[in-house]
Amino acid sequence: MKKKSLVIASLLLLSCEGAIKNSDAEVKEPQGAEVEDSTMASQESMENQETETKVELPTEKVDILGYWVGYFEPDKKKIKDFNEMWVDEGFNWNRNNKINISIDRVVGEQVYGHSVVAGNDRPFEGSIKRIAQGNDTLYQIKAKEPGDDQYDGAFEFSIENGQLKGTWTANRNLKIKYRIYELEKKTYQYNPDIMLTHAGPYVNWTKRIDKVETYGEGDEVEEWIYSSYGSATDKIYKVNASNTLLKKGDVENMKKGDLTIIRNTIYARHGYSFKFQPLRVFFDQQDWYIPVHTDIKSEFTDIEKENIKLLMKYEKNAAEYYDSFGRG
Repeated sequence: MKKKSLVIASLLLLSCEGAIKNSDAEVKEPQGAEVEDSTMASQESMENQETETKVELPTEKVDILGYWVGYFEPDKKKIKDFNEMWVDEGFNWNRNNKINISIDRVVGEQVYGHSVVAGNDRPFEGSIKRIAQGNDTLYQIKAKEPGDDQYDGAFEFSIENGQLKGTWTANRNLKIKYRIYELEKKTYQYNPDIMLTHAGPYVNWTKRIDKVETYGEGDEVEEWIYSSYGSATDKIYKVNASNTLLKKGDVENMKKGDLTIIRNTIYARHGYSFKFQPLRVFFDQQDWYIPVHTDIKSEFTDIEKENIKLLMKYEKNAAEYYDSFGRG
């Protein structure tokens, strides 16, 4: 009897069999998003104020100051053998990351700012050139990050008619050395009432289970392997852990993916920039989400602190929910 083994992504949703006991009971708060004691935080803040010496520089009041937000995309024309990351036939990641280029100060011919992307917050400085175009001004900026981080590089971009457009080149030979971007100016404001929208699924491709199905008979037998991944249910769109104090009964029967997303949505509302790729891809799809900070531990409200503790408690031992994202 002949046997054919085919490895394919799952094309069918798994039923309740997709929920199994979590084998990894360790749940850690991401760096910069730890819940800390408010008294200690206040004391540390006062100590920092006492030790820091601020030098105020004259800053031009120009309309380009502020946050410019959009996707940091691989420049496929310059990158050899670029490949998107395929999870299965229904989900892939094109390796775009949402970036926030913040222009903080313009002093004469110098520009100072910082970028927040993929869990990194890096300063940059460089030169700015102004070109008058009728009633408008075209700004051309060349700036560099310090160079002491493996992901540092150089920006070249222009700002015209409310759009920032340009390129970035890494200092080192990264897998994606060249990137392009077209950004719009946005304002960030913490809003505890904002909810997730159905922009795209949460797919934790680091958590996978395979299910083998056998088809055919006699000499024509095929084995198909269906793969499903850690995911979340629609409960993530109904629970707000920033404006409502959750109780045991609200969370004790939730799957791990639901608890993870509900907790991390607190961080997203505060503009936290995610390092963990599956979370980053999920939150980048939310129109309201802007990566602003890599350290938000002093920003949580009392409600959020209590909810984070509760969610983490149940997240440690929750059953993982696996789903497939191929064609149904």
